Amino acid sequence: MAKKYPKEKKLTVERSMDDFRLAHRSRTKLNEREHEDFLFALGEQWSEADKSKLEAAGLKPITDNRIAPNIHLITGLERQNRTDFKAFPEGQEDGVKAEVASRLFRDSLKKSEFKYKSSDQFKEGVTCGESHLEFYLDYEENILNGAPKWSKCDGSMLVPDPTFREYDFSDARYVYRVKLAVSREDLIALFPEKRKLIEVSSGGTINMDLRGEGETHRQPRDYPVKGGQAAGDVFDERDDVTFDLLERYYKKKVARFFIADRQTGKLSQAESEEAADGFLAQYIQGIEADREAHEQLVRSGHDQFMATLSPEEAAQPMEIHLDAMNQAGLLPPPPPEQDPDRFFVVKRMVSEMWYLAHTPGIEPPLADEIAWFFPKWKNYPFVPYFARFSTAPLKGDERHLLIQGLVHGVKGVQEKHNKAEMLMLRHLNSSANSGWLSEENAWVDAEEVERLGAAPAVNLEYKQGHAKPERIIPVPISQAHAQIALDSAESIKAQLGINSDLLASQEGPQGDSGRAIALRQKQGLLMIQELFDNLTRSRQIAGRMLLSQFGSIYDLETALKVCGEAFLQKNFPPPMILDPENPGEQIPMTDPQTGKPMEYDKDMAEVTVGEVLSGHLEKYDVSVGESAASEAQQLAESMEIKEMATTYPGVVPPEILIRYSQIPESAKSELVSVFQQAQAAAQAASEGKTGGKSDKEEKKNG
Repeated sequence: MAKKYPKEKKLTVERSMDDFRLAHRSRTKLNEREHEDFLFALGEQWSEADKSKLEAAGLKPITDNRIAPNIHLITGLERQNRTDFKAFPEGQEDGVKAEVASRLFRDSLKKSEFKYKSSDQFKEGVTCGESHLEFYLDYEENILNGAPKWSKCDGSMLVPDPTFREYDFSDARYVYRVKLAVSREDLIALFPEKRKLIEVSSGGTINMDLRGEGETHRQPRDYPVKGGQAAGDVFDERDDVTFDLLERYYKKKVARFFIADRQTGKLSQAESEEAADGFLAQYIQGIEADREAHEQLVRSGHDQFMATLSPEEAAQPMEIHLDAMNQAGLLPPPPPEQDPDRFFVVKRMVSEMWYLAHTPGIEPPLADEIAWFFPKWKNYPFVPYFARFSTAPLKGDERHLLIQGLVHGVKGVQEKHNKAEMLMLRHLNSSANSGWLSEENAWVDAEEVERLGAAPAVNLEYKQGHAKPERIIPVPISQAHAQIALDSAESIKAQLGINSDLLASQEGPQGDSGRAIALRQKQGLLMIQELFDNLTRSRQIAGRMLLSQFGSIYDLETALKVCGEAFLQKNFPPPMILDPENPGEQIPMTDPQTGKPMEYDKDMAEVTVGEVLSGHLEKYDVSVGESAASEAQQLAESMEIKEMATTYPGVVPPEILIRYSQIPESAKSELVSVFQQAQAAAQAASEGKTGGKSDKEEKKNG
């Protein structure tokens, strides 16, 4: 029977632990299989029972690992074809904002070493089926602008709601992040306001088997440690108190109040119901105050007007007086017409992303608050990667099959291959020196024959009168075992879907073009295209998450520095004024702060960069995609442009060819300057020959 909880607004630690146990129990089979997949990929491919049998026979198990080279091939392809995040404008007017966002992308990815983290994530994901990155900001060096960081966590350390079906966890009610063996000092650093509770606690561990193998599992810490060691590289073996930390990100339905505008159709969120009601009351009071003020001005003006009238005129009705005042222009203008029913309050239940942290041994939660990235980012702070992901309606332990990497499907055939190789070698060793066939007592020294009969260059003597001993011809090697081993190797290649022959870049007998080689390589990746498509999907999630948090990573000053002076001068030219000393010419406006001519329009630059930092750029202005980052991809793009320039002479300007070439950036700038000077000199020479006249004028004058 399901456990019933009292209806309450706050989530309790007890209920959170029950949800975690339920979610983790649903992953037990998946965690066991992923652990086995990793061992298989690393070469641990014999069961303990098989190894015991072989060792009892005096044999050492042989492993011909055909899985690891294929994984290395795929990860090598990924590393050769890395991409950067790029912001693409939705409209032509959004081009500058997209370029600013792309420059901030490059800077943040470089500082956070995202490409290495993403490659590690891809390698683990294609091996066992899943791997995840957690995004967070590090304020250790700068308390105002956080440094973007990525922490890699495997499937056993990230436990989502078991009912999730969406790739990005967007439909999950909660996602747990598990951190084991956190030291007391690090826990205090994470939750300084709970120092007293943490200091008096004797520590706590989660009484669960997170690997499902009946043994205690201690996970290396996956956050930065002192001494500059990388996250998760080492486990601190000190005997101090440690805590197992559970971090729950969950969606919480909260009542929020909005002010609806009938005139514009917009909704504006209010801080509270009282604030919304206060706004409506203030709006109506404002209308009433404007009406009373207008009436007061009318009465005051009417009194002054009455003083100018004769007794007969003053005795006329007030409407006649007001009409006369209106014709004379003495009435004050009426207040703007406003609808007292224009605004109304709407109550809605909205989902907010909350963060709950707790650890065994400390009863109250360490934190229960709105997540640090909300509302700019409204999903979970994790970037999942699933090599092969399915939402088929499987239940129970079968659900582990919905998430697979490359290893799971070929473990059986890899075992068959190893056993066939082992049996073939065992048969060869046992039959290579099959012995001697001789008469009884034919040998002079039978013990020497038994001891050295199989050794090379040995002299053996047999007795006179006996037939000459003959060496027994070895039984031929088992062709069946050899064929099984060969077929198994081919089956592994076929099931992995990696055609290494097509991926090779060597030319054919007639010589292949770059396009032909690229097409052949694309065909070689056809069966594993899903792996790379899912990687692109994961990186787009990471890019959108990073874009939403630019305002917490950069301020206006640092963002402008990242853009660079040359970019700002090109895209935000300074406002120009007439030169008082040279009539007809324009000069940049003077900067009131420095007293020098403006290098660029700082106000416009700050407005544009401010929009990028707002965190709302993706809604209407830009979309996040990928651009070539590896030398191989950049070289391919450069070759494509060169082919276009050759096919259509004079169409592609030299600046484009230089921009996409593989020469250093400093040399590109120099070459562009040289080309521009040469073009200007050629144009001046042409004008000099014609005296500044056009060809038509020359012909006409001629």
